[in-house]
Amino acid sequence: MSTITLAGDYRSALTHFAQYGLASLAEQYHPQGVTLGWSREAVPKAQIIVKGADAHTIAGYLHELAKQLSEPESWVQINNTYGAKNVSPFSPRVSKISSSLDWNRHQKIRHDMIDKLTQEKDYLSLYWISSLGEASYWFSEKNKKIQENYQHLGASRWEMADRGGGREFVRYRLRRMCEEVFKWSTEKITNGIVGTEINDPIGGKKLLTATGFTTPQKTDVSLVLSAMIGMSWLPVIHMVNHLSITPGAWPSSYVVPKNLVLPLSAENTKPARLRTVLRSHAFADIVNYVCHEESETGVSGTKEILKTYGSSEQLKACGMKAVVMFPVETVKTASNAYRFIQEGDPVLL
Repeated sequence: MSTITLAGDYRSALTHFAQYGLASLAEQYHPQGVTLGWSREAVPKAQIIVKGADAHTIAGYLHELAKQLSEPESWVQINNTYGAKNVSPFSPRVSKISSSLDWNRHQKIRHDMIDKLTQEKDYLSLYWISSLGEASYWFSEKNKKIQENYQHLGASRWEMADRGGGREFVRYRLRRMCEEVFKWSTEKITNGIVGTEINDPIGGKKLLTATGFTTPQKTDVSLVLSAMIGMSWLPVIHMVNHLSITPGAWPSSYVVPKNLVLPLSAENTKPARLRTVLRSHAFADIVNYVCHEESETGVSGTKEILKTYGSSEQLKACGMKAVVMFPVETVKTASNAYRFIQEGDPVLL
């Protein structure tokens, strides 16, 4: 039984998501042998406990996945052409798709690949695609109540890639990271996920490698790739006439959230239990409550207070001692805007 302590601590959304992602990888090889926890220290650090594997082994699993997703037939590598634009049909936010012919081709590519992944029983990729969200083809351009970027309303709010110059998440971020990590040694990946090295050859001057998971800074590519895998734990719930729901995002009716919230466990817990918490009504109630309390509006009324108390007790029963609330910062430039998650603060349940 090995305990792997990851880079960063509970105040970093990047660390939380890297824990989710690496746990998902470990589960594929050790279905009953993975547990998540936090170190017993003043500033807790994320840990993964795996029966039969150490950090070097987990790094090997990440390298193998990067290799698979770098193959030409992978869902990460597929492109589609819309007029003069060449983009990934699996990116949740892309430039406007206008013609019905383009929409039909877009959906066919997605559905064919999803069928292929289903036949191959590649459930990690299927969960991942579901959690990224997708371009919201179901909204009518004639609906005047829908905002200008209505095709982005089906995207996960955890997807925060800089879209300047028409860039999009899969082609310009995820694909590039898979191809980069595939070139690395297992030792280099290990050092990145445990925090003894930071290897960031793709950050550039803007230092946006973290892709919104933390403030712009030099960030290890293997750690960010792990966090991107972790997005698979928070599936997007599509709404017919409204913005799709992203677990942990507040307010749920805002395209650009003010806060993002994640649970913090008091004890070691199985991945399945934490996934259940993230997708539960009880967690959604707590997100709404703690963010309202932080805002000027607050939450009032006996019914709401009792509802929140019940939800808090449910999360405690699942081993959660607190949630971490992360403010979201939006930066506007001359050509576009991008956002990132700031350092989080704990809120005890």
